[in-house]
Amino acid sequence: MSSQTNEFGDQDREQDHKRRELILSAVTDGEIIPIEEVRDDLFSQKMIGNGYAIIPTSEVVYAPVSGKLIEVADAKHAYYIETDEGLKVLVHIGIDTLLLNGQGFQTSLEKNRRVEKGDQLATFDLKLISERGFKTVIPVIVLEHESVVSLELFPTKKAKANETHALKVVLTK
Repeated sequence: MSSQTNEFGDQDREQDHKRRELILSAVTDGEIIPIEEVRDDLFSQKMIGNGYAIIPTSEVVYAPVSGKLIEVADAKHAYYIETDEGLKVLVHIGIDTLLLNGQGFQTSLEKNRRVEKGDQLATFDLKLISERGFKTVIPVIVLEHESVVSLELFPTKKAKANETHALKVVLTK
């Protein structure tokens, strides 16, 4: 029986499980970059999970997957979505933007609501965030989950929200 170590350090017994793929789309227009390039250790060192980041050229953020919105940060800068498969995905608008206490962010969403891939999560003021000295990069993190076998990034300079594939997540069933 073959055994491999996935990106989360867990062993996967390939012959024991069937696989399926989940594609995360670009959450906004911009440049998709590897998570390791985000200038914040929490994200670049994959302390809470792996994923991708996008340098935004738009001020609208969309859901990269369908699922239940299990958390909306009070500062409206972070959104946690749990897919039907139990996979949790974090969309975090900007770095350290919690310190803005919601200034520059707008959403009408509340937790426990279902969102579909492509639904609008929030809008944000790119200029205000930059002027206040915060990084506008948006990390999209697949929180550690035992069913994740691998992740494949699709970096691109000109991603289109909801159209461009950003990350392929391979899961065991």
